[in-house]
Amino acid sequence: MAYSDVDITPELVQAVRDAIDVVSLAGEYTSLKRRGKRYVGLCPFHKEKTPSFSVDPDQGLFYCFGCGAGGDAIKLYMEQSGDDFPAAIENLAQRYGIPLPRKRRGARRRDEPDLGSALEAAAAFFTRALAKSEAAQGYLDRRQIPPALRRQYGLGYAPDAWDRLLSALGRRIPTATLEAAGLISRSEKSGKLYDRFRHRLMFPVHSPAGRLVGFGGRTLGDDRAKYINTAETAYFHKGNLLYGLHQAKRALRDGGRAVLVEGYFDVLGMAAAEIPWAVAGMGTALTAEQARLLARFADEVVVAYDADDAGEKAFERALPLLLDAGLVVRRARFPTGHDPDSLRLEAGPEAVRAAVEEAADGVWLLIRRRIP
Repeated sequence: MAYSDVDITPELVQAVRDAIDVVSLAGEYTSLKRRGKRYVGLCPFHKEKTPSFSVDPDQGLFYCFGCGAGGDAIKLYMEQSGDDFPAAIENLAQRYGIPLPRKRRGARRRDEPDLGSALEAAAAFFTRALAKSEAAQGYLDRRQIPPALRRQYGLGYAPDAWDRLLSALGRRIPTATLEAAGLISRSEKSGKLYDRFRHRLMFPVHSPAGRLVGFGGRTLGDDRAKYINTAETAYFHKGNLLYGLHQAKRALRDGGRAVLVEGYFDVLGMAAAEIPWAVAGMGTALTAEQARLLARFADEVVVAYDADDAGEKAFERALPLLLDAGLVVRRARFPTGHDPDSLRLEAGPEAVRAAVEEAADGVWLLIRRRIP
């Protein structure tokens, strides 16, 4: 279903492209089998008896060596559905839960920086602020996150002020763009704009293709919300993203095994323990989209959720989603009350590596737990 007032922006198109799992989409039109890092099957565009249709999940592309058809997932959907480009973008956005921007009426579009430019400018601002903040650097020192990892994951700091980011970027980036990027918010009472992230460690979040799409922030004060994320935008749809995937992709391709953890510091802690293939769902219950995304890069996953009731319940909810995505699932077990990062800080990185290596079959563990 198409809507004539939907604004097909470059940001919307890129968000749709990032959200689509080309293997799952192609699997709706033909049966695929894995061969190395690619998937092959009979071409859905012409009749054939020998599979010549190839799908590359890393590149997000398909190609038929028989008829020459090829392109990205959006083109595949267009060819199979008969939709034109705008209709395909609208329908795919709805399918993956991506907000649809509406055209502005009665005003010409001005040349505004895109959301990506605003996010990159904010990341640079947060990085500079971290270098100047003794409190933020001291916290990372206590968590034993080395400088090399801080740089690798692009960590930053949002100053303890209501409008520091707004003042720094508002001179060259329209406030409407900063608001659309989820960097500033507007008071419901007064209408006044203010920085969304204040006195927080900042964790840049990237799309599977490596594009900066948003941030997570961990308070360094006494805020009730320990962690907050970028609001849902045309770029940032939390249920379709995995923190750390951009940094872990090479290790995942080389080893075929992922470690799934709960939060940002768990990913950093795993990397500090020389396990650079960890990803996190950013504090939310795992979604089917996240499970399918992980399966694009790994064959097996070790679930390393916290060793508490909440972690066990989260594992039980995640298990069927991971199995449905075609992953072999194992469960790392930690001492009661520990998460991967707290175990690293207390018992050392060797204890974390041992827990991952000794992870048990996830289905077997669940069966044992449910049998009296």
